[in-house]
Amino acid sequence: MKSILVTIVGVFCALTLFAGGVALAQTTNWMDELSSSVNFYKNRYPATDNVPANWDPYLSELTLMKKAAIRGDQETVRVGMAKWFKMLKDRDHGINPKAADELFRIAVLATPFEEYKIAVPK
Repeated sequence: MKSILVTIVGVFCALTLFAGGVALAQTTNWMDELSSSVNFYKNRYPATDNVPANWDPYLSELTLMKKAAIRGDQETVRVGMAKWFKMLKDRDHGINPKAADELFRIAVLATPFEEYKIAVPK
């Protein structure tokens, strides 16, 4: 009887952890999509007017936001996305304007604005 109870509790715990992992993955999938997009444009547009672009701040910011989302820190994600959108709009770090515009559009489509209460960029 005791072994059956232990087995049931073990299965329940495993299912709970699995469900939590799936929910967490869904929470951060959009950030992974943005990171993949940044890497695509980083390879496609490594320079602007023969001046190397620095894509690392864009990827670093996404990494920080993903860690914050995993911790449940929605405020850091909200502030980070505002900063990320501003970097794109300002073409910070010498990124190609076409790449910035395309990434901006991708981010608008991928970002769960309501979930994190992120202001829709203009």
